[in-house]
Amino acid sequence: MKLIVCTLQRHAPNPHSCGNSGSLQIAGALEQALDTAGLPVTLERVACLGLCLKGPNVRLAPEGKVWHAVKLEDVEQIVAHLKSQV
Repeated sequence: MKLIVCTLQRHAPNPHSCGNSGSLQIAGALEQALDTAGLPVTLERVACLGLCLKGPNVRLAPEGKVWHAVKLEDVEQIVAHLKSQV
């Protein structure tokens, strides 16, 4: 299993992006939570998932589940979902 986190940071004139909405901090918190939980899940930071206005976005592969508008407080819920999948 792999978590894919969009970390793209756009600049004006189109500043809407996951990276500008906190995904870098979310990716770091997810990496730490996965390590703490000992889950066999890797985290990949990517440039874009094509859903900029819904971001920050996190996708679970190969399942395909996508979380939109992710906040730091959602990390626990995402990890709980992963625990139910392994």
